[in-house]
Amino acid sequence: MRTPWFLLLSLALPALARAHPIHTSFAEADYNRTTHTLEVALRVFADDFETTLAARAKKKISLGKTPAAELNALARAYLLECFTVRLRDGKPAEFQWIGREHKETTNELWLFFEFALPDGVEGIRIRHAVLGEQFSDQLNSVHLRDGPRQATLLFFPDRGERLVRLK
Repeated sequence: MRTPWFLLLSLALPALARAHPIHTSFAEADYNRTTHTLEVALRVFADDFETTLAARAKKKISLGKTPAAELNALARAYLLECFTVRLRDGKPAEFQWIGREHKETTNELWLFFEFALPDGVEGIRIRHAVLGEQFSDQLNSVHLRDGPRQATLLFFPDRGERLVRLK
């Protein structure tokens, strides 16, 4: 008996949904004037992030199976290296890990963290190189908001830090 085409397609769709031809991430960064922090929500493909952490840890990493404390420590250490903010005087802004949320059905991992910015966002430097060492075609972006002022910064593999100038 031949298997109906729609049954084969329904079995293949979950695998196709997880595969993606591009490597990209998107961050939303909001400056909180009350707490003087830049609150960042970073969306990455979950499988890409697992691959990157596994390569760094030299062992299998699973968002669903690796103990939460270990996974959070790996993610935090990785972000400290790959997503940085420098103040106007060139000093690194203090990093605070908040947490993460894995959306398995859409292959998304949201990472939440913030930076202390006592003097605001104007003139800071952001470096967003997340996943760039693993994927040569990685394209990252940050949409930054400070009240009504905003800017979108693009980070290509060959581009380092970006200076923040808001409109």
